[in-house]
Amino acid sequence: MSNQRPHFEKKELALSSSPYVYLPVDIPVYTVEVSHREEIDGDLLQRALDSTIQRMPYLSDTLEIDHGAVYYAKNPLPMEAAHAAGPRVVGGKETNYHLLDLTWHGNKTWFSMYHGFCDGQGINAFLESVLYHYYCLKDGVAYDPMGIRTNKTQMSEAETFEPFSKKYEVSPDFKMPERKAQTAPYHLPEIIRTPSGSVRDYGFRLPSDAFMRFVKENGTSPSVMLSMLVGEAIKLVHPDADAPVMVNVPISIRRMLGCEETFKNCSSRAVLPINFTPLDALPFAQRAAQLRGMLKQQMNPDLYRSVYNMLGAMYGKRMAEAADYQEEIRKPASFLTTCHDTFYIDYIGIIRKTAYACQITDVRFLCKPAGGNTLHLNMIEHNGEFRISCLACCEITPLTDALEQVIKDHGLPVQRTPEQQFSLPLTAWREGL
Repeated sequence: MSNQRPHFEKKELALSSSPYVYLPVDIPVYTVEVSHREEIDGDLLQRALDSTIQRMPYLSDTLEIDHGAVYYAKNPLPMEAAHAAGPRVVGGKETNYHLLDLTWHGNKTWFSMYHGFCDGQGINAFLESVLYHYYCLKDGVAYDPMGIRTNKTQMSEAETFEPFSKKYEVSPDFKMPERKAQTAPYHLPEIIRTPSGSVRDYGFRLPSDAFMRFVKENGTSPSVMLSMLVGEAIKLVHPDADAPVMVNVPISIRRMLGCEETFKNCSSRAVLPINFTPLDALPFAQRAAQLRGMLKQQMNPDLYRSVYNMLGAMYGKRMAEAADYQEEIRKPASFLTTCHDTFYIDYIGIIRKTAYACQITDVRFLCKPAGGNTLHLNMIEHNGEFRISCLACCEITPLTDALEQVIKDHGLPVQRTPEQQFSLPLTAWREGL
């Protein structure tokens, strides 16, 4: 049997995929693990997946390389809800070259993606639709879809909009801020890479009402508040840190660009100084409000429109002029060397509150931790709780013990969950090239 990759019918250029498709290495899948109260019915799950793809056929697309350029492409091969004990290798023969995948075992489902295909909002649309159709079939109830994309609504072109495909209007008086030299952030000496690829997950649960009350009392936002708590934990473990503690907060910029519905990559980041800066002299609440203000300043729509105008032109030129894909991936990849600062917080938001939410007992986002000596935290709200996962490829118990103590010192109820470990397969979207 031939291992040669099939040819797929090209669609639009995959401009938003550029930071990922030109990497010289394959990257691990990004996976959402959902735990259910009851064991999964594989036949119903397949029917739910079929309904989702019927409603959002673009989720079954793949990527096609033509000379040096990468395109979205139609993939007519079937998409399978596979019975497997965890995530599968995405993008190659095992998944019929699909870049999203669904597996199940016992009472768990795993929704996986290649990050060059879509981002967190894209995979959320996928899993929310599958879960909706699954529970409607399982319970024999036509649940309220609550804004979920289901077979009760029509697909719109906005769902497949390429964020880098147009030039955005920028206010005439806007001037791009001067780029100041950033002081090198403090790096956590205990965060080291290991060749095994195994990721440790140290988890916490906080009641949503108590945490949000604390957030509002201090005039800030959930991601900023968690950043401050983590900063205090780092200060406890490393009181003699010789550089500012900085946090990297990824953000979706769909609203700023007017493309709220797209499933494609549409994100950027904000960077905030958390500790060992002049802000340390302020009372806690004032510092929380100041940091929220700094975050808002960085979320100027004109700033991101200008950046996307520049990157769109750059990505388009690269793909138009690329003659050979293998030559393209030999070029320096800034994505691999991006400084992710002292720690990284991905505030994923809330899984929609549905009538069947109580049948979903846990949601975890599994990913490779951010690069460098960086502590990686995922934060998600579900069923009245914030679930916080501290991810690292090494043992970080002193840091997580300190974080638990800091949370308690602020009078917040917190539950520590048992440490877990997971490994993620590499994507294989270039398999057979």
